[in-house]
Amino acid sequence: MGTRDYFQSISYAANTILEGMAVTFSHLFRGPITIQYPDRMDRPITETLPARYRGFLEVQMDICTGCRRCQRVCPIDCIVVELEKNLETKKKEMSRFDIDIGKCMFCGLCVEACKVESTGAIRHTTNFEGTTEDFGTLTFRFIPEGTTQPLYRAPKDKSEIPLGTYGPLAREARERALRDNPALFKMQRVVWEEEEERKRKAAAEAAEAAAKEAEAAQAAAAAEAAAKEAAAAVGDGAAEQAPDSGKSGKDA
Repeated sequence: MGTRDYFQSISYAANTILEGMAVTFSHLFRGPITIQYPDRMDRPITETLPARYRGFLEVQMDICTGCRRCQRVCPIDCIVVELEKNLETKKKEMSRFDIDIGKCMFCGLCVEACKVESTGAIRHTTNFEGTTEDFGTLTFRFIPEGTTQPLYRAPKDKSEIPLGTYGPLAREARERALRDNPALFKMQRVVWEEEEERKRKAAAEAAEAAAKEAEAAQAAAAAEAAAKEAAAAVGDGAAEQAPDSGKSGKDA
């Protein structure tokens, strides 16, 4: 390396360092970029998200037809819809519409199926804050316990479907889940534990009965084998005595 190349390398290294430090020093005179979420927001962060953001799912029950397209298309079975017949009106009504947000992967398949083939009752919102210590609070129940929802008859013209505002229904379902689900899931867990204990006892009793049957079968097989051996021994003894008796008759 010649003298010229040597000093060019030094000049290049110095320029590179100065360029990097210029960017660094320029930030010393700027305001902070970090947003103190959620305490110091000029407006709620949900209002700053794009309209097609895939947040919590919500269901507008007054325009839901109960077709279960969303449930069938869900790849991980996080949507549960149940129908029952009203004994007074003789018509089917929805008794349950649950979405397990803890399982949901926000793929949007249910929203697409409902929007294209039905009324668009299920949709994503911009709500996403679901921090919790209890997974039970992530199950959104859009039909309160003990009530039913009549099925909506969709018009031929989809523009006549009364779509509501996006967001409030998901917030209401979230509040109900925080309020009601822990006690409900605790009760369901007690029932589940009792059922599991009953199953364990039944399995233990069945295993014990099977072991006793196996022991009885083994004892019967051993007894049968011993009887066969005894019969064979008696037969061999009789066969040995028969020639001896014939020989003694000839001698006589």
